[in-house]
Amino acid sequence: MKDISIQVGNIFFFLSLLFFLFLSYLLFEPFFKVIVISILLAVIFYPLNQFFERIFKSSFFASFFTTFILLSFIIIPSIFLVVFLSNEFLALYPVIVSNISKLKNIENVINSIPVLQYIHQKFLLFLQTLNIQLDLDNVLRNILNRILSFFVSQTKSIFFNITLFVFNLVMMIITIFFLFKDGKFLYKRVYELIPLSVEEKDFLISKTYKAIQGVVLGSVLTAVAQGILSFIGYFFIGLEFSLFWAFVTFLAAFLPIGGASLVWIPVAIYTFFTKGIITGILFTLYGTLIISTVDNIIKPIVIGDKTNIHPMILVFAILGGLNLVGFLGVFLAPIILVLLDNLLVIYKERYIR
Repeated sequence: MKDISIQVGNIFFFLSLLFFLFLSYLLFEPFFKVIVISILLAVIFYPLNQFFERIFKSSFFASFFTTFILLSFIIIPSIFLVVFLSNEFLALYPVIVSNISKLKNIENVINSIPVLQYIHQKFLLFLQTLNIQLDLDNVLRNILNRILSFFVSQTKSIFFNITLFVFNLVMMIITIFFLFKDGKFLYKRVYELIPLSVEEKDFLISKTYKAIQGVVLGSVLTAVAQGILSFIGYFFIGLEFSLFWAFVTFLAAFLPIGGASLVWIPVAIYTFFTKGIITGILFTLYGTLIISTVDNIIKPIVIGDKTNIHPMILVFAILGGLNLVGFLGVFLAPIILVLLDNLLVIYKERYIR
């Protein structure tokens, strides 16, 4: 009878635990992105907070000062940049629409350039072998219209959701401050709840911490470098709205397939049309040897072997992350994979030896 009572108590406890975990999820779900971004920033800048804590001998002042630096040098400048670029796009949009409408036949424009004509003909021959008919004009126009529609919707949302944006920003700043101030206490609570040995917990947390710092820093530094380098190239070829296109290159740099080349290659093609063959060739060389190559320099140095995951698996994971949680998935997907990989290592050590 006593055993039955214990079993009923265990069932009741775990059902209650799951129920209240579910309710807690519903409570925090609207702030999921704010919380995740805050945690990522707190993890990345935690060494800086520790440095200030050694100086001030106070966790409160160290947390306040670190949060103030984040606010002053990263968050506020980013807000001004996004607002400025949104205005740039609103000015650029009618220009793009006008230029698209002037293109009576995109296929004729492509065929007017020998290199593009050769590629176009080879591509059409390949499609013919597969019995596929392609209207290049409609395909390119649809792609351009979809891209423009996406940017318009994102730009409008910045202005229409300004109140929500400000509220989320305030919540993020407060969250970052308390993560710096009470992070050790929260870490201790989570650490104690993990039902693994001390060695396994240290392995799991250490690897995850390094992965967060490596993935986020590596991705951001690479994107910033490619954004700056692309702006220099766009400026010198006389591209209108150079800063806006550099920002688009910065965003594209986070994508696992294509990256920054998804922007600078179309710009290179546009340069062939408008600036001449020599300028087009020079910019293409600049994009290939400078803009795209910096990716292969920064990421191996910053990330190294912190995310020992096959690139193809990472591609699928990041694309899935983008679909699931939007742009935040670029950072979350590798971290989730690293956690899974580390758990599989522990599983192997525990059960397959």
